Amino acid sequence: MKAIVNIAWKDLIVVFRDRGALALLLLAPFALTLAMSAAFGRDGNPGLSDIPLLVVNYDSGEFGDLLIEILNSERLSELISPTVTSDEAAARTAVDQDKAAAVIIIPANLSQRIMPGGPTAGAPATQPAAVALYLNPTRPISAGVIQAIVTEFLHQVNAGAAGGQVAVSQLVMNGLISPEQAPEIGRAIGEAAGRRSTEARLITISRQVDQSGGEANGFDWMGYMAPSMAILFLMFAVMDGGRSILVERDHGTLPRMLTAPVTAAQVLVGKLFGTYLIGLAQMAILIVGSALIFNVRWGSPAGVLLTILSVVAAAAGWGALIAAFARSSGQANAVGTALALVFAIGAGNFIARPALPGWLQTISFISPNAWGLEAFAALTAGGGVSDLLPYLAGLWLMAAVLFTAAALAFRRQYQ
Repeated sequence: MKAIVNIAWKDLIVVFRDRGALALLLLAPFALTLAMSAAFGRDGNPGLSDIPLLVVNYDSGEFGDLLIEILNSERLSELISPTVTSDEAAARTAVDQDKAAAVIIIPANLSQRIMPGGPTAGAPATQPAAVALYLNPTRPISAGVIQAIVTEFLHQVNAGAAGGQVAVSQLVMNGLISPEQAPEIGRAIGEAAGRRSTEARLITISRQVDQSGGEANGFDWMGYMAPSMAILFLMFAVMDGGRSILVERDHGTLPRMLTAPVTAAQVLVGKLFGTYLIGLAQMAILIVGSALIFNVRWGSPAGVLLTILSVVAAAAGWGALIAAFARSSGQANAVGTALALVFAIGAGNFIARPALPGWLQTISFISPNAWGLEAFAALTAGGGVSDLLPYLAGLWLMAAVLFTAAALAFRRQYQ
């Protein structure tokens, strides 16, 4: 046992004395976590909050003001930050300089075209009312949100106004109002119908409050990306640890170790245990660091500890299996890197798992990434150790199968 511990401890010290290895194991996950969470946002609307928007209103009627009112409504207050201006040229320049995501230009005849029986009843406007959008191509998501809001607004007010037009026509045909009254009544009905339709269906922001007393702001990308990047780089670390066995074999140090008063099994177990310790140290540092630097709430300490022990074991199993069957350290490195990336993409290390197709979520359970992400998600949702039991069992079963297969392959090589 002492020989196994000494071999493992030696590998751990070698890695943590290597500045390049430390940068890969620690600095890269922190940097990528920060970059990904900044790109997608911290809260429930990924990357979308306080979108800078400029509005130029040429319309003197009801619906230009209604659109501005909706853009400034409390429902959209967390999503967009609109500013009304009369200088269209300056607004377009602001978009060109990336100071705004879009400019909404409301035409002068918007209300006239929407309201039935408007100011020019009986003489429809010759030009259509086109709400112009000047969009920032460097902010495609934000610009798309603005376009969706305006499109929905126009669809709803047009539907409401069309209903008002039908109502006015029926009133005139049935002699309930005179044709002279139609413009005023039609305008009132159209405005009311348009306002009700926009209030009923326009895009809104939903906030939920955790019944335990804490406020839930929706999907926390920082809380998701921290374990995602930790698991991703854990896979790289354990793949490199398994490859180190082949490197020592190629350099002749492994045969020399086998001439010492230790068995081949002790040497291999020591090397694999060293890989496991490296993975544990990396995960522990990343979790503590993200909690202190990014204020990530990991959940139950006992649950976090059990999850780390389990996910590192399963990941190390894959590293051991690849090292056992690879013919060279270069081949192990190539296969390990490819497998780590495939696992990461399939399990949801870069995209939230709920956004993945159901079949892909199921298949991804072949990887420790999927089990680990599910376990950490359960923890951040307030789950306890009992909620982790299915994930922990899956990880340890994976580790047992992989280490058994790797041990049999190593035994044939070094017996």
